[in-house]
Amino acid sequence: MALDPSTLPFLPPELEREIFEIAAVVHPDTICHLMLVSHRVYDWVERIKFNTVIPKQIDRAATCTIGELVKAIESETKPAFFFRDRVRYLFIQNLPDGEIETILSACGAVESLVLFQSFGTIPSLQLTTSLRRLSIYLWDLLEHPKQLVPHSLFTSVTHLDLFDQVHSRSNHIVEQLAMMPMLTHLALWNESTPPDVLAEVLERCIGLETVIDMHGSMSSRSTRDDEMRIVSMTVEDTQYLEDWITGTQGGPDFWARADAFIAKKRRGEIKPSSRCWIEDTDGI
Repeated sequence: MALDPSTLPFLPPELEREIFEIAAVVHPDTICHLMLVSHRVYDWVERIKFNTVIPKQIDRAATCTIGELVKAIESETKPAFFFRDRVRYLFIQNLPDGEIETILSACGAVESLVLFQSFGTIPSLQLTTSLRRLSIYLWDLLEHPKQLVPHSLFTSVTHLDLFDQVHSRSNHIVEQLAMMPMLTHLALWNESTPPDVLAEVLERCIGLETVIDMHGSMSSRSTRDDEMRIVSMTVEDTQYLEDWITGTQGGPDFWARADAFIAKKRRGEIKPSSRCWIEDTDGI
């Protein structure tokens, strides 16, 4: 006996799409199977698959690996706008310069980019005003010590994490940061910036709300009474990817934790008031 189509369950397309997208995010291991359901489900889930690209797959994130992305780009089976429209969060690690170039040339609307490595040639970082968060070795962007990074690169960046271990006036750190009109958050590696240079950065970058003194491990902790915006934090290399993914999903990454600490400090909830690191009792 044939079923009457009018008696079958029917869901509005918006609800149907939401169900499949939630399933893909919560259970990323099902993405390949979901993409076989229908053409429309394939389109919905594929967008999620390429939304976040990381070096290796982890269980809790609906993501695409760097290897899968490079293979898809080099297959040339997708139109030029495909990866530009889909890749929003990109974490690059341990890749040859050629593959970095391939990825960045195709993914021109990335919102959060981590270059967790040094690179020998200057990659195509001509990302549009979509770029909001950038983690990078600043020195690698300089072809010559006296050459400044093109201003257009940093026009829209609000959160900048610099992995360099030494910053000084000789590498034009102040000039670089002062060119960033939207910069509100800055992370610097383990006291890499001399106090006088940091003071100038804080003075000239008037929009800065949070400055993180980042440590691989917190062997010593200093106190500051003079600057409310500075937070000392520990994020080990092995934790960085997980922390970054948490942030892409709207969770409390190190930026959010630093903001919460500063807010508590401004309200007088951090004791002593000179403490600039987070403790378990802070509830952050």
